[in-house]
Amino acid sequence: MKMSPTGFRQKLVKFFGFVKNKVYLNLDFKLPKGRSSFLLNPPTSQYKLYKCLQDLNIISLPTITIIFIKVRYIINKMKKTNAQKFKVLDLFAGCGGLSKGFEQAGFDVIAANDILGHAMQTYKRNHPQSKFFFGDITQPGIKQDIIDYVKNKGCDVIVGGPPCQAYSLAGFRDPDDPRGKLFEEYVEIVNSVKPKIFVMENVKGILTMKHDKENLSKEQMDRLNLLRKLEREKKELLVSRKQFKNNPERYKFDKPEEQRLEELNSEIKIAKMGLGNYEEKVTDQIINRFAKIGYNVKFELLNSANYGVPQRRERVIFIGTQSGKIGYPEPTHNKEGSVNLKKWVSVKEAIGDLEDRDEDILFNHIMTSHNKEFKEKIKNTPIGKSIFGNFSDAFFRSYPDQPSRTVKENHGGVFVHYKNNRVMTPRELARLQSFPDDFIFEGSKSQQLVQIGNAVPVGLAKAIAENIRDLLEN
Repeated sequence: MKMSPTGFRQKLVKFFGFVKNKVYLNLDFKLPKGRSSFLLNPPTSQYKLYKCLQDLNIISLPTITIIFIKVRYIINKMKKTNAQKFKVLDLFAGCGGLSKGFEQAGFDVIAANDILGHAMQTYKRNHPQSKFFFGDITQPGIKQDIIDYVKNKGCDVIVGGPPCQAYSLAGFRDPDDPRGKLFEEYVEIVNSVKPKIFVMENVKGILTMKHDKENLSKEQMDRLNLLRKLEREKKELLVSRKQFKNNPERYKFDKPEEQRLEELNSEIKIAKMGLGNYEEKVTDQIINRFAKIGYNVKFELLNSANYGVPQRRERVIFIGTQSGKIGYPEPTHNKEGSVNLKKWVSVKEAIGDLEDRDEDILFNHIMTSHNKEFKEKIKNTPIGKSIFGNFSDAFFRSYPDQPSRTVKENHGGVFVHYKNNRVMTPRELARLQSFPDDFIFEGSKSQQLVQIGNAVPVGLAKAIAENIRDLLEN
């Protein structure tokens, strides 16, 4: 029977409440005679659709609903196919994890930059359409070449993660580390190019990192310098103590050093008194710095596992825009697979098919040779433990039924396979970073591990990119 437009609309809303996108794709339905004009001039509202279907003598609610779904899908697909390819510049690109995610989301990565030669080789192999600027962007010539090129090509989005070592919780955070100030170069390029949106990625440690306020007096700077001198001395002693615990035959850490460490704890506590007004959060400095050049900035901590990456890698994502609201991608996964979300992807799901695969150097499935003693240590290491007890992630035997811990550039101290008595190969670690199998890494095995550990997971990058596309289109 025929339905009123209001009734049809109510039924349609109710229907959309429980039908998923993937169901739309699987519907095998032939549009009736007259479908060509129907698709060339698609109805723009439920009421117009209702009238159009009346003209075609289609009055069944299921039929109307199916046609509406199919038309919506076709129109959306045509929009995506014909949509403008937004142009991206990737700074501090490394091997290209962010670039790959943005490419998968339909962006055109026109240019990239990094200072590591082996990362450049990997990037150029996997992103042949992008112009790569090799070198240090603190050098005026390189920086200006990048700016001139992308301004000529047009640039909608700038992405990148200034080196995170200065902020990383994996080591000692040093506010005076020059790598921690490289975001100023990022800011300068953003200011020159004026993209519609920028995305800046950094480690979780940046959330609690503090830095000197501007325009401090000499007395205030002297107090801060004293504190940093004490903290550097403490850092050196802590490193020595860890080395001694792991290898007492080679390293020494005697009672005087232990006593000095206790003294330093007291001296640092005293030196910190009243310093709260001398420092401010790095995140506030970043927001204020971009505000000066006309960008509104927000940041959120995102867990890669929530976007289908088989790794619990948390990264702080800054998004800045000159106009419009700022949003972040909604999670597609969670730990339990509840609330209409998929369950986190596990290590075994990601690399299980490589368990018994022979070494394949061209595929980056490169085995590590272990001596007899180390093999025995691996054999005796249970799942969920590290070969060396004092390390949280290095040589950690991964849980097969969970996402991995954060993949890092541990210079060989990578995860131990959950089943086989060996460490994981570069390809297995690349899978944990959600790189596709046709993404091939150049360089030695150790260089490949550095590239993989420093990369933004492709799955997380794609989720961010799809969200950025929505912000640009809307």
